[in-house]
Amino acid sequence: MTDVPPSADTAYPDAPNTQEETEEIMRLRRAGRISDRDWLLRRAALTDRQTLGADPADGKVQTSVQETFDKLLAFDAANGTTIGPLAIDHPAWKADPRGYVRQEYAIWAGNARS
Repeated sequence: MTDVPPSADTAYPDAPNTQEETEEIMRLRRAGRISDRDWLLRRAALTDRQTLGADPADGKVQTSVQETFDKLLAFDAANGTTIGPLAIDHPAWKADPRGYVRQEYAIWAGNARS
């Protein structure tokens, strides 16, 4: 990954479609086979992908998106679980939590494929 934060196209090139991903993470969650961090990361990435074209003026959507991202950021801040080159406390993430989600997902997905 050369661009930090990556674009959605760069972060999610091999991501399953949103329906498949929703079903997979729910199945893993019910079976207790997904870590809290992976659950939060994959939910945040899924939310990012589902809302790429959302109207920034739609307060209900934007609030839901922000809450999902905030859960991942709070978890990583509390547990030191950032895996990307820019740590959770980097100033860029205050203005661009989507970028943080993309950074983390791109690296996680690359590791999962390895």
